[in-house]
Amino acid sequence: MGLSRFILVCFLATTGASFAKPLVTSSEETTARLCLARDDTPRRIVAACDRALTDASLTRSQRVELLIARADGHLWQGDHAAAADGYRAAAAADPQSADAWNGLGWALRETEGDAAAYQAFETSLAIDVSVQGLGGKAATGRKSGHLTEGEAREILGAALSIDPEYLWAIREIGWSHLDDGNPESAAKSFGDALAIDATDTNARYGLGRASLKSGDAETALALFNDVLADAPDDFAARVYRIITLRELDRNAQALRDSDRLIADFPTRNSGYIERALSLLALERRAEAIETYVTAEEKLGENNSLLYWHADALATDGQFRQALNVIDRALTLSGADYSDHLLKSYIALEMKDYATTRSAAEASLATGVSDPWAHYYIAISMVHSGETTEGLTQFGKAMAAGLPDDRIGDFAKELVSAGKYVEAAQLRLQY
Repeated sequence: MGLSRFILVCFLATTGASFAKPLVTSSEETTARLCLARDDTPRRIVAACDRALTDASLTRSQRVELLIARADGHLWQGDHAAAADGYRAAAAADPQSADAWNGLGWALRETEGDAAAYQAFETSLAIDVSVQGLGGKAATGRKSGHLTEGEAREILGAALSIDPEYLWAIREIGWSHLDDGNPESAAKSFGDALAIDATDTNARYGLGRASLKSGDAETALALFNDVLADAPDDFAARVYRIITLRELDRNAQALRDSDRLIADFPTRNSGYIERALSLLALERRAEAIETYVTAEEKLGENNSLLYWHADALATDGQFRQALNVIDRALTLSGADYSDHLLKSYIALEMKDYATTRSAAEASLATGVSDPWAHYYIAISMVHSGETTEGLTQFGKAMAAGLPDDRIGDFAKELVSAGKYVEAAQLRLQY
């Protein structure tokens, strides 16, 4: 985390012709150097720091630096809970250590989420401005809702004014643009990162994601292949390669890759989800649904698995079963607007307009103004005798980005409810 090395000072005190022993032995000094250098494996860094911290003569600042270095080692080997404990210990020993608060922010992002991490980065920046603090605040702020995507990019820009080659910030701007629905700007940011370091795996992966979002699946596939040539176990790249293969209608290959993903990562649900989606693309619905059943038996209940299971059942017209599955998904951690929205769609197919409306309203209550939620509410209003309100709601759906091809579908709903004049006027309006 950008800490400078320190050298434990050995000094001699004379008493006549004799010399006192050094306060720090050469082995202690060596372990301190190894700890602070951070150029060994994470496990060896932690071990060196553990040994160095046994020295009773350390000053407070020396102890804090060693605690932070040890926590860094834990962080780099994925032991986020131990890392968080280490950074907390450093911050307790020196509450004005911006490095300790920055490290705590990165660890908390994994253990407690973005909101807790955001507060740690805020504390760090109140002590001292750093690119780590700015980058961490921007990343966690936009994910936790403390910042808009635009505000986050402004903060990342401030970090780059301090260090123009801070690759993490350049990439994070790209991810922010991608999350903001602007793949072209995202591609530019990832390209800027690659201009600094052509081997940057995350930037190549990000450029692949941006290319896929822009509709250039061939370029995306080439980029994901490049990433996997250097990092064959990159889980996210493997998942998105499968998604890209399906986008290219190479569904049999996507299925084979999904089976390999399950074999290599048997405790992750993504392989099962991608396998089922590939089977659906091959019109093998029964096998797709069975894949979700098998996944739940092996991995237990999981929101993502149940969401896609319900979606597959709905695709097969098994709406009652789909409703039961999505209701289970809504009780689990990770449920969001999309779960409510799928429930609304399923209820609409069942002509259960009361449930259609309540589920769509629950989706909007999460803070996401999805056009389909407005659309489903509009249909439920029409069939509940609230035609005027339904037309107003349909206008909200169109303003939110509902595809134009739904105008005719909504007109059909009006006609089915006996509202012929309103259906004719709808076409004139849109």
